[in-house]
Amino acid sequence: MSSAPRSNTFRRILRSANFRLALIYAALFVVSACVLFATVFVTATAAMQSDMQAVLRTEAFQLAEIHRRLGLIGLAQQITRRMDFRTRGPIYYLLQAPNRQVVVGNLPGMPPVEGVIDFRSDSDAGETDADRGRLMGFGLVLPDGSFLLVAQDASRLLDMQSAIVRAFVWAGGLTLLLAVAGGLLLGRNFLRRIDTIGRTTRAIMEGDLSARIPARGTNDEIDQLVASLNTMLDRIQTLMEGLRQVTGDIAHDLRTPLGRLRQGLEEAREHATTTGEYATATEAAISEADTLLETFSALLRIAQIEAGAQKSAFSELDLSELLRSVGEAYLPAAEDSQHALELRIDNDVCFTGDRQLLAQMVSNLIENALNHTPAGCTVRLILTRSAPTGLEIEVSDNGPGVPESERDRVFDRFYRLDRSRTTAGSGLGLALVKAIATLHGLTIRLGDANPGLRVTISH
Repeated sequence: MSSAPRSNTFRRILRSANFRLALIYAALFVVSACVLFATVFVTATAAMQSDMQAVLRTEAFQLAEIHRRLGLIGLAQQITRRMDFRTRGPIYYLLQAPNRQVVVGNLPGMPPVEGVIDFRSDSDAGETDADRGRLMGFGLVLPDGSFLLVAQDASRLLDMQSAIVRAFVWAGGLTLLLAVAGGLLLGRNFLRRIDTIGRTTRAIMEGDLSARIPARGTNDEIDQLVASLNTMLDRIQTLMEGLRQVTGDIAHDLRTPLGRLRQGLEEAREHATTTGEYATATEAAISEADTLLETFSALLRIAQIEAGAQKSAFSELDLSELLRSVGEAYLPAAEDSQHALELRIDNDVCFTGDRQLLAQMVSNLIENALNHTPAGCTVRLILTRSAPTGLEIEVSDNGPGVPESERDRVFDRFYRLDRSRTTAGSGLGLALVKAIATLHGLTIRLGDANPGLRVTISH
């Protein structure tokens, strides 16, 4: 039973990208090693052949000079002395008279050949080292017609070639072995990390949205992919929790207006007797339906903004001019509600974003301040440049403010303070503000204006 999983794991390792990549690199290395081997083999062989030929040529010309001075007999005596001195040495000699009779030497007679010659030794030459095999020689035809041949055992060249071949065979084999072992190890580690990702995704598909892929801390490509996936999962979890919250909020907070709408229609059906009473009931139902439609429109707009669908409309804009026009548009409303609206806006503050959404964000904050502060309060809209590329928007008032324990909750959908439940509204204004700020990469925070509330949006 246990051999089947191991076999499957081994097959998966063999099919893994890391293993195939290791084999590809090993193949490239072997090809490169073969090219290097051919180069070294040819170069070393040529160098050794040249060295051997130079030694033989020098030896032959030295003997030819002796022949010129001492004649054939003197040369034979010199060759005999050298043969006695190098009884089992690597140099072999042949001196033939003009009639091809061997005068002296440890090589069999042969037809005269000028220059370099490769041949095999004859075991009948009376030498004990008949296994010396291939020889390299250098021949000279002397002025009197005699023939001189100096030869050397070429087995050293063959040994060197064999050593080069063995070295490259062992190196290539070891490289392939290490490549396969390394590929198996890398493939196994790679599959472990892939399996970890697979287990996490299965846990998420089974409903555990809090599951995250563990990182190894190596900051390699897999760790960077894991970080991106975890960020994506955080975003998905936030959206799913927001969706659950919206669903619950809709079921809870919209039940009351729907109930009022149904109750009003039932009362009209049972008690209304005149056209005026029916008209009054109809107007009330239409007003209640309009409120519901506005709520659903606000929810849809928040969902679209949180999904990032509005980023395509981003453009460079003059934020100073935009906030100044929004603030001036609310001056009459502030005067009617007996509020003071102060504008302190720096000039030439530019920002990249959606003009309509940014205007709505500031409008919601001003309306929230005007609607939830008593008459006589002052509302301030301030825009300052906080850095060469930074900015800060502040909407503050000197009203009752928001308790610190509830400041994080006022951005939730449908959340309203107890004192605000008697005023018109759905509790979606600040949720929309937060969604717009998040879309534009802005940070929003609530603070104490001493007295009152200060809403600061910074970039």
